[in-house]
Amino acid sequence: MKRRLSLRGRMVVTAVVATAVVLAVLLVWASPTLARRARDDAFATLTAQAWLMGRVAEEGLARGASDDELDRQVDAAAREVDARVTIVAPDGRVLADSALSGAELRSVENHGSRPEVKGALAGQPTRAERTSATVGVPLLYTAVPIRHDGKVVGVARLSRGSDRIQAQGRELWRTAAIAGLLALAATALASLLLSASLGRSLAEIMDTARQLAAGNLAARIRVRREDELGELTRIINQSADELQRRLAEIARDRGRTDAILSAMDDGVLAVDHHGIVTLANPSLTRALQLSSPLGRHYLETIRQPEVGALIEDVLRSGERHEVEVEVLQLRRAFTITGVPFPGAEGARHGAVLTFNDSTERQRLDAMRRDFVANASHELRTPLTSIRGFVEALEDGAKDEPGTAERFLGKIRTHADRMASLVEDLLELSRLESSARAPEPDETRPADVAADVVASFAEQAARKPLALRHEARGAATVVTDRERLRRILENLVDNAVKYTPAGGHVVVTSAAGSDGSARIEVKDDGPGIGPEHRERIFERFYRVDKARSRELGGTGLGLSIVRHLAESIDATVSVESEPGRGATFTVELPARVDGARSAAAPA
Repeated sequence: MKRRLSLRGRMVVTAVVATAVVLAVLLVWASPTLARRARDDAFATLTAQAWLMGRVAEEGLARGASDDELDRQVDAAAREVDARVTIVAPDGRVLADSALSGAELRSVENHGSRPEVKGALAGQPTRAERTSATVGVPLLYTAVPIRHDGKVVGVARLSRGSDRIQAQGRELWRTAAIAGLLALAATALASLLLSASLGRSLAEIMDTARQLAAGNLAARIRVRREDELGELTRIINQSADELQRRLAEIARDRGRTDAILSAMDDGVLAVDHHGIVTLANPSLTRALQLSSPLGRHYLETIRQPEVGALIEDVLRSGERHEVEVEVLQLRRAFTITGVPFPGAEGARHGAVLTFNDSTERQRLDAMRRDFVANASHELRTPLTSIRGFVEALEDGAKDEPGTAERFLGKIRTHADRMASLVEDLLELSRLESSARAPEPDETRPADVAADVVASFAEQAARKPLALRHEARGAATVVTDRERLRRILENLVDNAVKYTPAGGHVVVTSAAGSDGSARIEVKDDGPGIGPEHRERIFERFYRVDKARSRELGGTGLGLSIVRHLAESIDATVSVESEPGRGATFTVELPARVDGARSAAAPA
């Protein structure tokens, strides 16, 4: 690649070229004048010398000296002048010539017709320039009249070759050329010296500009001059300060924006007018399990037709759109809102989408609907029975003691069932609303399990079935004793209810190596199918609805167990197979946070 000449070099070259052009113009313009001046000077010199020669010849001409005498006199005088001297008589005859003598002189043609001679004979100094017919070279001629007593007695003519003038011109050109070269050298040197400071300043400016372009916004130029370069330096420094300030502000804004987007639970997706993803916050990448979405088309990252249709609607119309989308493969639902996003200057708008995870809300809505329906159903059944028995009593059954007593027993049974259902509902409501925080204390789970087993011993004996407690270690944990008791009471109550006569219910308490405790309630009941195990802790969910109601169950016991366990940082799980009974396991950590409130609603 051809290297470009530096600014300093261009300045020197420009100065030298400008000087050369000026000198050339001056020489071209002055050459004719100098040549004319040289010729005029030559004619003036010749004219002055001609007058002197005329004075020398005047005496000889006046007294009628012979031609030879006059010629010797002229030859002697001509040695003092650098020219050919010719003395011409009024009739044009050549009387004397510094270049000729004797026969040669007498053979010279008549000069009376020569222009300069004719002019001099007329009384005026006359000059001429032509090639000599005698010697055959270009000559300058000057002729002046020779007067004696006011009468022209002859002509003194001097001639000189013009080649001397040309030699003088060449010498003048050489001198001018040398002077021009010296001037150019002086100009170049002066330009180098004068541009040195300018070059250093420009080099510093360019170096700093390169650093700024490379991202070093702390680079600055020292102001050393008070001229235009100094002003340029100050402007660049001020521009760098302003750029650094604005970039810092942009970085702060970007940091705040990134922090906000990272902290948002909602997912955010931004695409440009081509559909290329320009922004995807962490919540979105986690929720939709996206991998490196930035810089790719949205169709490559989100393969959900509803999302693509929403983006296209926003890009096309520039208006707000909203849609509910269920992502089946993720088992999640989202409320997606799309709004236009301003594009770069001159470009069409993009789109910004917010993904609000509505899975839990929809689940809670479904649970509430199911809860209302189930609670209404559970209450309607005993109410209908009570109303029927009351109407039967009013219709006359009250007059039959046996029948009235049996109907009143039924009414009491259904009333007790309703009371139990309302009590369970209130208990579940208190747990979900965190009405009372746990009261942790040092507790031996084995002792609690033993007390619960003892409290159900009579009920188990009536069935009859075998109910016992097995202790495998006596761990002490920090937990809410009363809530642990209620958990075990619900589990043992279910085990006793669903285990057939002659069966076994075993409550086992064990200590963990890390200070935790584990309690298992195992029965010989009908067991739970795999399709039911995931849902038995839901409210009002029953594996065998008819038998559950027959046994007086409300369908809320296991839901209460789960909430009680969560409130004390415990976990409850079940292992069961149809026909082989069920084993419910409660695992208690060594300690719980004493300030912890009840678990959040499911």
